[in-house]
Amino acid sequence: LGERDGGGSRKSRIASEFLLHVENRLRQSLGLTLYYLPSNKAAVAALRQLSKLPCLSGALPSASSAASSTATKVVWSPTNCTTRRILPAIIEKQLLSPHIVPTNGGILEPRHLYPMLDDDDDAIANNKEAWKSHSRSNDKMYENAKRLYGLCWRMTVSLPPSPETSAAPMSSGNPRPSSALDHLRIAFGEYGRLRGSDIVKQGLSKGSNNNAPNKDMEKKIIPDLLAFKNHLNSLHAVAFRNDDSFGAMVRSVLEDVLNGATAPNNKSNDDSDGGRRIAELLAKHVDARFKDAKAQAAPATSSSSAPRASLLVSAIAADASESFQSEILSLFRHVHSKDVFEAFYKRDLAKRLLTGRAVSTDMERSFLSKLKAECGAGYTSKMEGMFKDMELSRDIMGSYAAYASSWTATSGLQNAAADASSPSVKVVDMDVQVLTTGYWPVYPKYPNIILPSELLALRTKFETYYNDKYQGRRIAWQYSLGNCIVKATFPKSPAPKELIVNVCQSLVLLCFRHDDGDDGLGLTLEEIQKRTGIEDRSELERVLQSLSMGRDGTRVLKKVDYDSLPTNTGPSLKAATGKDGNGSPRKAKKPRVRRNVGPQDRFLFNALFSSNQRRIRITNITMKETSEERTKTHEAVSKDRLYFIDAAVVRIMKARKTIDHRMLIGEVLAQLKFPAASADIKKRIESLIEREYME
Repeated sequence: LGERDGGGSRKSRIASEFLLHVENRLRQSLGLTLYYLPSNKAAVAALRQLSKLPCLSGALPSASSAASSTATKVVWSPTNCTTRRILPAIIEKQLLSPHIVPTNGGILEPRHLYPMLDDDDDAIANNKEAWKSHSRSNDKMYENAKRLYGLCWRMTVSLPPSPETSAAPMSSGNPRPSSALDHLRIAFGEYGRLRGSDIVKQGLSKGSNNNAPNKDMEKKIIPDLLAFKNHLNSLHAVAFRNDDSFGAMVRSVLEDVLNGATAPNNKSNDDSDGGRRIAELLAKHVDARFKDAKAQAAPATSSSSAPRASLLVSAIAADASESFQSEILSLFRHVHSKDVFEAFYKRDLAKRLLTGRAVSTDMERSFLSKLKAECGAGYTSKMEGMFKDMELSRDIMGSYAAYASSWTATSGLQNAAADASSPSVKVVDMDVQVLTTGYWPVYPKYPNIILPSELLALRTKFETYYNDKYQGRRIAWQYSLGNCIVKATFPKSPAPKELIVNVCQSLVLLCFRHDDGDDGLGLTLEEIQKRTGIEDRSELERVLQSLSMGRDGTRVLKKVDYDSLPTNTGPSLKAATGKDGNGSPRKAKKPRVRRNVGPQDRFLFNALFSSNQRRIRITNITMKETSEERTKTHEAVSKDRLYFIDAAVVRIMKARKTIDHRMLIGEVLAQLKFPAASADIKKRIESLIEREYME
C-alpha cells in the first residue's frame, strides 16, 4: 500500500482494491480447504504438531514490532487448529496482518481509511466534505468500511485474549476486542474528531473578522454538525454492525467536538471554550427554526378553500417538528455548557412569546417537556413560568375588558374621541401582558420616555384597575419589547397604511404627525430625542435607520445629510445647483445618503412613500444590540457559575465537616453540571475562606 501511490481518484481506490483482493483470497482459501483438506482425525493431529512451531503460534503484530520480521506470526492457536483454518491463517499472516498496523503505509492511514469512511471511492483523502454527499443505495452504503470491519473482526476472533486486551469490556453479541478492532476503533475516533473539528473551525472562522456573529455561520454550523452526527451513526449501524465499542467511540467523538476538546493545547481558538459557542448557536438554530415554522404555517391555516390540505400540511409540519426536536436533543445531550443553552434559549423564547412569533403552544411545551426530561425540573422552571404568565395575562385582560366597559372615560379619552371622525370608532386600544420579574430576562428600561396622551390615559386606567385588584404589587412598565400599530396616510397611497412598529419607532413617527419641524427642514437627532425622551442615543440612531434606510417599502421617513442641505457651501452646494467649479451646467447625479446618523442630519416625512401592502412591518436594526445582549448573557452565565461553585463547596463542607483540599476539588467537579477548571474552584474556596464560610 505504501508503494502503490497514484494520483487523484486512483490513490483513493488503492485501499478498497486491496480489501477486495484480501476478501477474494480468503474466499478462495475457504473453497480450497473444503475440497482438499477434509476434517479428519489424522489431519487434526498433524496440524496440532504443526501449531507448536514458533512461527505459527503468535499474535497480531503491534505498531512497535511491525518493523521486525521475526515478530510477525501467523494468526493461529492450538484452540482453533482444524484443517479448514490453516490456509486462511496463512493469508491473514502474509497479506492482511502487516497492513493493519497504522504505520508505514498501512490500511488505517488517513489517506486510505478516510475515503472509505466518507463512503466515496472517488474522493481524495484531503476532501473534508466528501461525507456530505452519498450517491449510493442503502444496500451498497459503506461497502469498503463494512469489508474492513469484517476483516478486522475476523482477525479478532482468530486470536485468544492477549494480556493487553483481557481487561477490556466485552460488547454485547461480539467477542472480546483484540488489537485489530482496537486499531480500527482508534483510527475511527481520530477520523471523527478531525472531521468534526473542521466543521467547527470552518463555521467559526466565517465570523472572525466581525465583532458581531455571522449569520451564515449560525445557519450552517449546526446543520453540518447534525448531518455529521447522522453520518457517524450510519457508520456505526451499517459498517460496524452496531458494535458497542464503536458506539461508545461515536459518543466520545461528539462530546469532544461539541465541547472543544479536539484541540486542548490551542486555547486561543473559539472551539476550546468548553462548548459555550456551540451551545449558543444551538439555541439560536432552534429559535430560527421555530420562527420559520410559524411563517410556513400561516398560509396553510389562512386558506379556507382546502381544509383537508391544510390538515395534511399541519400534520406533516408537526411530524417534522418532532423529528427536528429529536435531532436537536441528540446533540444537546453531548453539550456540557447546558447553562449557556438555557440562557440563550430562554431569551429567544421570551422574544417569541412577547412579539407573537412563537410556534403553537403545544410545540413549545413539547420541546420544554423534552428538556425537562433530559435536565430536570429546575432547568425549565423559569421557561414554564413564562407560559403561565401568558395564560394569566389573557385572564387579566379578559377581566380588564369587562372592567373597562363599565369604567367612566377620563377627560383625555373624551378629548381624543371628540377629535375622531366617528365617535363609534375606538381611537386607541391597548393590550397588556403582566409578567413575573423572576421568570423573564432583563430588558433595557426607558424611565423618561414621553408617551402620547392617548397611551398615558390608557396606562393610568390599567394601573387603577390592577392596583385595586392586586394590592401590594408594583408595576414596572417595559417598553423595549412592546409593539404598536400606527395608522398613516401618504399622498401617493389612496388608502391608509398600518405600520407595525415597536414603541420607540412609534414615538419617532408621532413626531412627524403634524409638521417636519419649526423651520420645515426636518428634525435633528437632538430634537427627536427631546420629543420622545429616548435617552439611549445608539438605540435612537438604530430606530431612525430602520425608518429611513431600511429595505424598500419601509422607508416612511426621509433622511437628509448635513452636507446636502441648501444652507451649506462648498462642493455639496455645487452638486446641488448642478454646476461645476466654473459655473457651467453639468449632469445631475443622485445624491448618496450615508448609512450612519450624524448629529446635524435631518429627517422628514417621506411624502413619496408608496407600497402595495396595507399592513407593513418595519423591523428595528438590532445588530449591535444583539452583540451587547450576547456579551451580557455570557457574563451572566459566568456569574451564575460562580454561585453554583460556592453552593457546591458549602454543601460538601456541611456534610463532611473536614476534608482534604484535593478531595474537595474532586467532589465539587463531580457535582457541577458544567465544565470548570481546578483553578476556578480554588479561587472560590479562597473567597469562601475570606468571607469566613469555612476555614
